[in-house]
Amino acid sequence: MLALAKRLHLDDLPPTLRWSAILYLTHVTFQGKTAVSEIAGSFAWLLLLSAIDRKQIRPSLHVLYYPLALYGIASTLSALIAPRRLHLFGETMLWVKMLIFPAALILFREIPRVRQLALYAHALFVTWIGTDGLLQYFVLGQRDLEHRITGTATHVMTYSGELMPLAILFTILLIHERKPWMIVPAVIPTFALLLTFTRSAWLAWGLAMGLILIIAKPRWMAIALPAALLLVTLAPLPFFARLISTLDTKQESNLDRIRMVQAGVEIIRDYPVFGVGPANVKELYPLYRMHDAPRLRVPHLHNNFVQIWAERGVIALAGYVLLLYFFLRECARAWKGPARRWAQAGVAIAVALTCAGMFEFNFGDTEVFYLTLDVFALVIANIEAEAPTPLRPCQPANQTPGPVVPA
Repeated sequence: MLALAKRLHLDDLPPTLRWSAILYLTHVTFQGKTAVSEIAGSFAWLLLLSAIDRKQIRPSLHVLYYPLALYGIASTLSALIAPRRLHLFGETMLWVKMLIFPAALILFREIPRVRQLALYAHALFVTWIGTDGLLQYFVLGQRDLEHRITGTATHVMTYSGELMPLAILFTILLIHERKPWMIVPAVIPTFALLLTFTRSAWLAWGLAMGLILIIAKPRWMAIALPAALLLVTLAPLPFFARLISTLDTKQESNLDRIRMVQAGVEIIRDYPVFGVGPANVKELYPLYRMHDAPRLRVPHLHNNFVQIWAERGVIALAGYVLLLYFFLRECARAWKGPARRWAQAGVAIAVALTCAGMFEFNFGDTEVFYLTLDVFALVIANIEAEAPTPLRPCQPANQTPGPVVPA
């Protein structure tokens, strides 16, 4: 333990705080293994609470706590009010999952070294799962729609949701910082994302990166657009056909998503305030599905906005929308400052996750949910650290940031 702490430059911290930081980094590194990641993350914030109680580190607030709390409260109320309480225990666990955001933000704010270590941990994680996917594609021959690569995940959509935000993060940081080590976590997951054949992730990545290019480097669009058209035109037939199939509304998976949204709208009309309750959409969907919907039963409605409203109600939807709004507002405020690379990365990641979430319920995917909160916390902490006025709300002016380390 002491040797590990020395390697991570955390050996000067009190043991409780040191373990909290190490367990949090473990949570980030092993996000591909849900059980390990959840256990490590849970113990990380439990130890952090103990460190706060012992006054070894200061707690702090952030505006994003409020929409998360609103989402949690609305979800719990929906589970309590629902006629079938299938997921009541699951909504208790939702609070455990959401606590990873304040835990990460407090650690990042008070122990600057953890911010850098968390960036390395994300790089290690996404390189690991990206390499795993490449091996599946080139060595195991998982190269068609029936045998798509999944990396360490159980489903290709989850895998795409893990790759996409971090591929965007390290690509933007590489462009700005030009650090050679960032090439690996930028290129490998981006290439693996391409090989997943996940159209929503392709669209989300392209939209996010295109938006950043238009806003930050508008002159580059004169080169980027022709280059993109050339790449699409010269793409191998399987990739070209998969991309073009996005426009075919009669294609089975496309039609299925359209019918799911239509059914979701009907569910919302009947249950507008608190929804049908977590995990109940799957059971009620057959009652609302259109006659020509390809599938009789679906696990969810493949759209963040429709699924949250239909399942948890309009208050939960407001919490989700406000979470995105306040995060984007924080990034917009830093857009022209010294932390603009983090602001650009934050905007691109939020846009990409939202875009992909129009075709997949990624906010309800445990792995992607954790990753979203972890990356949001990392972006915010780095924006704050490089702000011209580093004092945060809720921190008295006569205090110096950093953990309180006993002599």
